[in-house]
Amino acid sequence: MVYILEVISGPLDGKTWEFEEEIVIGRDSDAAGACITLDRYISRKHALLRGVDDEVLLTDLSSRNGTKVKGGRAVAGETKIALGEHFVVGRTQLRVIKH
Repeated sequence: MVYILEVISGPLDGKTWEFEEEIVIGRDSDAAGACITLDRYISRKHALLRGVDDEVLLTDLSSRNGTKVKGGRAVAGETKIALGEHFVVGRTQLRVIKH
């Protein structure tokens, strides 16, 4: 299955990345498949997304500013999010949808 990671709001609004199994979100293009260099609140390797059927597992990679899901709840460990559910990395809001 192919997933699309999409920026909903932030410096790269509308930017998308495709992934099949997993993708790292971060500021360092050598370490992250989804590189968001314009958000200074995003760590070099900030978060990991893994696609599993119709769910996505989101893990914060010990980032300085954390990763948040709906209601502003901080991600601790591996957290299930639904397709289309918004989450925040740094000051950038993202979502994952199916291709």
